[in-house]
Amino acid sequence: MEHIKNPFIYGTRVSGDAFCNREEEVEELLGDIRARQHVILFSQRRFGKTSLVWKVLEEARKEGIIPVHVDLYPISTLGEFIEEYAKAIARTLSTYEKATRLMKGLFSRLYLSMGVDPAGNPQWSVGFDRNREIETFDEAVSSVENYLKRKGKFGVVVFDEFQQITETNGEKIERRLRTAIQTHEHVCYLFVGSKKHMIHDLFSNPNRPFYRIGKIFPLGKIAAADLRGFIEKRFNEAKVDIDVNAIEVIVETTECHPFYTQYLCHVLYDIMESRHIRADDVPKAIGFLLSRESTAYMNTWDLLTNRQRQALVALSETVPGESPFRTEMLRRFNMSQPAVMIRALKSLVDKDIVDKEDGRYGIIDLFFKRWIRTFISHSQPF
Repeated sequence: MEHIKNPFIYGTRVSGDAFCNREEEVEELLGDIRARQHVILFSQRRFGKTSLVWKVLEEARKEGIIPVHVDLYPISTLGEFIEEYAKAIARTLSTYEKATRLMKGLFSRLYLSMGVDPAGNPQWSVGFDRNREIETFDEAVSSVENYLKRKGKFGVVVFDEFQQITETNGEKIERRLRTAIQTHEHVCYLFVGSKKHMIHDLFSNPNRPFYRIGKIFPLGKIAAADLRGFIEKRFNEAKVDIDVNAIEVIVETTECHPFYTQYLCHVLYDIMESRHIRADDVPKAIGFLLSRESTAYMNTWDLLTNRQRQALVALSETVPGESPFRTEMLRRFNMSQPAVMIRALKSLVDKDIVDKEDGRYGIIDLFFKRWIRTFISHSQPF
């Protein structure tokens, strides 16, 4: 067969035609930014938050709004927060004025230097007095507002994986950041997070500094109709016909989750034997995918306690409308009462293996759930 690049991309930020719909979400977030409304955007991991945010920032830039994207995922200290924030500011604002003027005009406590990485792209390094972290933090937090005020412009700062701020100096830093943000008139903030229980505590707990600082925006699944159209379009663009029934099996399997849809379709494209995909080709792709992920899933499984494993088996066998706390399931695992199961599930939520929404628990990784049901559920004694 003629070789055509796989049209489905997973595990990285997507853009252009590889970005699946989200038109309503893009427009709503753009409207919030135009209105200078702070927003808290959250969902499960791999829901496409980062791709959505970059799409929004791309559109905002076209309107003259200056975007700053700060990835907080790597941070665990206040110093690292400062470094990532300063580098994000430098990467963005240096495209609007010369880097040397930028450094002198914005920072007095921070020392920035610019080099190039092996690919020839600009790379920033940050230095500052570690004994003056709080003062340096205050300067970094105010720098975007000061720049935009001076230029008579407006901007948006995105804090991606914002729950990582809890790894710094706790509520002291949260209070200082909230106090600064409340005075900013030329910038709005988009707080993005994937650990929903942590995000909920940060923004919905009356005792936390960020309580009700902005609009809560839970990111949901993509509408099934939009996802069906996306799947068909991407296969067709790669000169592959796919039956309607095959698309339906894919959507049912992935439960309209963008990451798992892209992943399954990617595998399906890789292993297809002809330019026409039928419904019975999808289970083959699922089997191939589970085999590929088996080692990683087994490593995760080996690190769990017996009660945690039992709770996952219960969830893997629970269909919509059923409860994992039903009598026959508790009896199967010798659990005297539902509280035993609840403790195990809560510990799995903390590990980001299970999610709780509207009082219902579910395994986050849909293929891990299928792997448990296929290879573990009836093969191991508990």
